[in-house]
Amino acid sequence: MADQLQQQFQKFNIFMEFAIELLESSSSDESDQEIGILVDQMHKHPIPKIINYVENVVSILNDSQFKSHFRVKRTTCYRLVEQFARSEFYPSEHKGGSSLISAECHILSFLWYAGNNCTIRESGDRFNMSLSTFSSVQRRVMSFLLDLLPTVIRFPKTDLEKERVAAEFEQISGFPNILGCVDGSYINIRTPAHKIKSTYTNRHDIPSITLQGICDAKKKFLDVFTGPAGKLHDSRVFKLSFISSEIQTLSNNGHYHLIGDSAYPIRQWLLTPYRDYGNLTRQQIKYNKKLSSSRVKIENAFGLLKGRFRQLGRLDFHKVVKMAQFILCCCVLHNICIDYDDICEDIVNANEEDNAIGPDREHEMRRLGELKRQYICDLLNHE
Repeated sequence: MADQLQQQFQKFNIFMEFAIELLESSSSDESDQEIGILVDQMHKHPIPKIINYVENVVSILNDSQFKSHFRVKRTTCYRLVEQFARSEFYPSEHKGGSSLISAECHILSFLWYAGNNCTIRESGDRFNMSLSTFSSVQRRVMSFLLDLLPTVIRFPKTDLEKERVAAEFEQISGFPNILGCVDGSYINIRTPAHKIKSTYTNRHDIPSITLQGICDAKKKFLDVFTGPAGKLHDSRVFKLSFISSEIQTLSNNGHYHLIGDSAYPIRQWLLTPYRDYGNLTRQQIKYNKKLSSSRVKIENAFGLLKGRFRQLGRLDFHKVVKMAQFILCCCVLHNICIDYDDICEDIVNANEEDNAIGPDREHEMRRLGELKRQYICDLLNHE
């Protein structure tokens, strides 16, 4: 009896040492993952999981079934697997008693989680991983994708790149010199840990953070910014974003411009539609129609992003930093899919409502934008 008590006491001490080390050193942001890790360690018997899912199921899926499951083509997935296997983020050797998880399983498990409405526990069970292992796998893949971000999501810098983007937009409706279209989209979330729900509640009374995107005519993101609470107005989010301090230079001091909806303040480098109070001229109506025909690309891009990565329907992370990182990873994958001509035909593009514009205090900058808008309006109607 004394020996049994001694053994139980030793096991408890080992468990507590593990718990303290985990909570002090883990880079995971998820409290539920940490709790799940401890629970896994306390179980006397192994938790039943799906064994050899990749080898026995994924390997025999046809291409259509594979894309339905993982939301990307098989060829796109295995290009990512090859890149990840060569990267510094894939461990070359395993530590401890567990076997090394393949690069293939890393990418497949992340794509499965991102592309389906499932929990972390369900995803881990499918790929025969504990919560702690799945958390580590997810963290490695996200670090890999975030490392790719600067090369995959980038604004046109050279004059040749800018001319190409503008030419592609002009083919849509004839609207000249567009460098990109900008908009914001809500990403619904659970209320972050230790935060007040009302701080993140948007106009639909749902906790969310805003994803601001700028895309080209191919619906490929040129710039993304996320993290601000959904309570903030789109124009405020734009001012907080990194691109706001660079866009005037990137636009060649107003020669090129972004286009946005009426939530944004009009500038030489950011054109918006005329507000319709029932007294628009024929020329202004035509201008608005052509601007809208081009600006809809950013709404299409958000629709494709959320349709492919269904986890973005509502993020269940506890920390805003982890939420933002996951969203950015999905944006990277979105661009990679476009580069590889990997389109989801079953996705319906979403159209989002315009926000009401706030008071504009920068009268001179607004006036310059209005003059440029009128110039382009006259140009488009000169027939």
